Amino acid sequence: MNASERDIVVIEGTRFEGGGGLIRDTLSYAALLNKRVRIESIRANRPGKGGLRGEHTVSINALSTLTSSKVEGNIPHSREIIFDPHAGLDSSAIQPLYSLDTEIEGAAPIFMVAMLPYILFSGLGPSSSYFSKERIGNGIELTIRAGTLCVRAPSFAYVHQVLIPTFRSINIGEDNLKAREDHDQGWHTEFFSIPGRMAVWAKPFEEPLQSFQLDRRGMVVRIRATIHGPADVLDAFHRTVKEEIDNSLIAGWSKSVEVLTEAFTTTVPDQYHLLLVAETEGPQAFLGYEQIYPQRGGFPEGPKENSKEIFKIITLVCIRGLYDELAHGNAVDEHLEDMLVPYQALADGFSSVSSEENKKLVQEKPELAVPFGM
Repeated sequence: MNASERDIVVIEGTRFEGGGGLIRDTLSYAALLNKRVRIESIRANRPGKGGLRGEHTVSINALSTLTSSKVEGNIPHSREIIFDPHAGLDSSAIQPLYSLDTEIEGAAPIFMVAMLPYILFSGLGPSSSYFSKERIGNGIELTIRAGTLCVRAPSFAYVHQVLIPTFRSINIGEDNLKAREDHDQGWHTEFFSIPGRMAVWAKPFEEPLQSFQLDRRGMVVRIRATIHGPADVLDAFHRTVKEEIDNSLIAGWSKSVEVLTEAFTTTVPDQYHLLLVAETEGPQAFLGYEQIYPQRGGFPEGPKENSKEIFKIITLVCIRGLYDELAHGNAVDEHLEDMLVPYQALADGFSSVSSEENKKLVQEKPELAVPFGM
């Protein structure tokens, strides 16, 4: 075994959920710690060809640009990559990188999630150097041309209503992160792949991120519904969402929970999206659940020609999903818990976002439980 092989960190790509999150986190840590890493058996336990998806290769290329790294094996369906941080660094040719404009086949928010840990923590730790400070030390604007409404990925609305507010609660504020309000709607589903556009500005921390404990959520005070549907049925879809939420918040609770809704016309035919966000106080938390329709799996079968039935199915699936998230008592939903892992690992001290006692601590009164029927 040569010296370069001894120095490499080897990661088994089927560990834990064995998906894109493992790749994102591994490469972020490798870049920040300045450690050469090899990921083997990438997505080998996933159906189909497995290996790297197209959006993974673009994200890896973008991170290698930010970090001046060398990468081997970064092609679609590759089961193994070697990532060598800062190996391509030419200290005599360092130029500030103020913006990065990227188009990917996938979800724009997932690309953002992949880039942020390195950008935010790049000025701290072993990888902190003249290079990182000169490269992105004054902040960088990421423009991402990809899906903003996607199957099994957070939407643009989720970023603004759940992710960014939660970041604020752990002291990642506007001095370091701003998600731009303007965007272009894009879809990435099993039936459509039409890129949209979103942008975020991020600046490296100058001081370590302090540890945080999001131990439990408070009581629900507000529910937000963000609705996307075809123009000819959007009003009817909107009415159904409001009616089903009102029906689910039975007498007593409904008087104290504010319900806010907003509806937007889809840019592609016969596509629907619904995001429900619960906001709590005492302590404050933001939890979301969303779905795209149609999709393969995930929904009860319903008559496709009956739009009223479609509206009801989408709405009840999302209400059920949000209620299941709330029933755990955690301060973050399942998807956000995954996205916060790097920040827990890199914060200065012990951080947590869940507790086994949560369900007992914040369980709603039985008479105020949300009834659901399919």
